Parts: sequence; structure tokens; C-alpha cells
Amino acid sequence: MPLENWQKDLRHCVRNIDELESYVAIKDKELLRKAISRMRLSITPHTLKLIDFNNPHDPLLRMCLPQAQELAFAAGETYDPIGDDKKSPLPFLVHRYPDRALIHATYVCAQYCRFCFRRTKTGHANPGPSAQDRAMIIKYIADHPGIEEAILSGGDPLMLTDQELAAWLKALSSVPTLQRIRIHTRLPVTLPSRVTPALVRTLKRFQKTEFPIYLVTHFNHPQEIAADNVKAIARLVNAGIVVRNQSVLLKDVNDDLNVMTELLKRLITIRIVPYYVHQLDKAQGINHFRVPVNRGKKLIAELHGHLSGIAIPKFMLDSPDGSGKKVLAA
Repeated sequence: MPLENWQKDLRHCVRNIDELESYVAIKDKELLRKAISRMRLSITPHTLKLIDFNNPHDPLLRMCLPQAQELAFAAGETYDPIGDDKKSPLPFLVHRYPDRALIHATYVCAQYCRFCFRRTKTGHANPGPSAQDRAMIIKYIADHPGIEEAILSGGDPLMLTDQELAAWLKALSSVPTLQRIRIHTRLPVTLPSRVTPALVRTLKRFQKTEFPIYLVTHFNHPQEIAADNVKAIARLVNAGIVVRNQSVLLKDVNDDLNVMTELLKRLITIRIVPYYVHQLDKAQGINHFRVPVNRGKKLIAELHGHLSGIAIPKFMLDSPDGSGKKVLAA
């Protein structure tokens, strides 16, 4: 079967230090090689086009450029920063809340964010769920009728082919007690070519009036909203897919009132509903991205009066004990 354009784009990702050096000067190569041995490197051609490599403080570059700081672990940073493993009754399944279950459909991403809180899973070539794993997950959901919502996450579930994604959607839609599916993905940001007419048809095929599919994406900075991203989102929204956005509060990326205001305004302009801004989880080696909680609360408070209420997200903290999300500011 011939490769689709998005799959061809994946072949041109920057995946090692030597390739990266053709775009940006690299110091301490051996330290960076050690960093990407812990959390692999991939930067998509789309993101490479949006980065201003003449600006060493470019926010998109900061989000995807490996740093020697990743090798230093701060106090409180942990392998499992939101307690996924404590709430995992089966491989690839997290059942944290009574009415929702999260499925790691794959651990592969198009682009590896250096602030990733699941870096111990996505950072290495971990195999995703097999057909047998999928059958066990579907049985578990069917055996727990209180689960009304299934969340396909990862990694990035849109890294699956349309056929692989359809297999998940078909299996989930066969569970009579499920009422909706949510897909968490960053590909509309980093690889908008993935949002093909065929993908949209696949989603529409399984979406019914009383069985909606929600797509939650992850724009962190207004510079990420380029023409190709806008077209990708329009395809989804025009097909009746509700698109929402979760951001992460990141030092020297979006911890600024003007930047956050522009991001949220642009999101609602392209018909994405702002949803959450997350306080950075305490994953190992990402402390250089951390913004103090009080600064985050102040930033959300400052948004009121600058923005329409429909654009203001909640500021959230995911508890490391596995108990779930807590609202820090709204």
C-alpha cells in the first residue's frame, strides 16, 4: 500500500543530533545524545518550518530541542508523575475516574515534546497494545458499565493508520454502555497533514447523534497555529467533530499574559474550545520548564477582563498520587 503524505512527512523528521545540527548549533553533543537515549528525539518537517532558528529563544525550538538539563532530576520528580500505574488494572489501560477509562493506543508520537510527562513510556520504542490487549480492554470496559467515556491517548493515537484507528473505534462503539469517545492528539499541531479527508471520514463513520467523538488537541503557543493547522482543524470541525484544547504552562514558552491571550484568542477564532491549562507534572528531567503554581494562578486571573469567557481555560493540577485532576484556578 503506498504511503500517505503524512507518512512521507514522518520520514523527514529530525531524529538524531547530527541531523539537528544542520538547523541549530549544538554544544555538549555527548550530553544531548545521552538525553535522547532517555527520551527520543523527533521534530516534524512542519515544526521545522515554523521555528525561527535565528532566535535561540524561539518557543517552538524550546519545546522540542533536547537539553542537558533533562539529565538532572529535581526533588519530587518521579517516574510516574500522575499515578497512572496505580490506576492501571490492565496493560495500556488507566481507570482513574468511575465514568472514564484512558487507553494508551500507542506510545509513538510524531514529535517528542521535551516536557512530556509520559516520557518513560513514549521516550523509548515501547510496543503498543496487541489485538489480544485490545480485546481484554474492551471486555474490561464492557464489564464496568459505569464507564461512559473512553479516551484514546498515548503516545498519540492518530499515529495509528486509519484502519488501526477504525478497529479501536469499532470495538469501543460495540460496548452498549459507552456514550462517547475522546481522542487526545498533538498531530493537528505538529503534523497537520495527518488530518486527511479519509481520517475525517473514519471519525464520522463511528460518530452518531448520541455517540459523539471529541478530539482534544494540544496547542501551547500561537506560533503553532499556522495555515496548515487552521485547515486541519477546519476539516474536523466542519465534519461535526468537537475540538477542544489542553495546554501546558511552560516557562519561557507561554508563561506570559500577552502570549497566552493571543493563543486563546486564536484558538476560539479557529473554533477550538480552550479546555485546560495544566501545571507541569513532576516527571523526571523537566524542571527547567516549570512555572511556579502561584504564577500560573495569577496568569489565569489576569486573563479575566482581557478575554471572552468562552476563551478562558481552567488551570489544573494532576495529583501525583493518582487521584486525578484538581482545579487550581478557573
